[in-house]
Amino acid sequence: MKKNCMTTLLIFILMITSACQKSYNGEYIQWGDSEKTVDTKSLEDSNIPYKIKNGRVYIPEDAFDKAIYCCS
Repeated sequence: MKKNCMTTLLIFILMITSACQKSYNGEYIQWGDSEKTVDTKSLEDSNIPYKIKNGRVYIPEDAFDKAIYCCS
């Protein structure tokens, strides 16, 4: 019985955490002045996708608020 409860609890926790994952699909916009001034490690740690193009970092437009909270 305990094993069944633990399995159910684990499945519930996994469902909750996976539901909290955000999938970004907005247009990429410039974030920061240049690649040298942006902490891409913080973006990675916060699961914010980014692209580097011509020495500039771009993030999805719909990730902008999250980037402000985590990386400013």
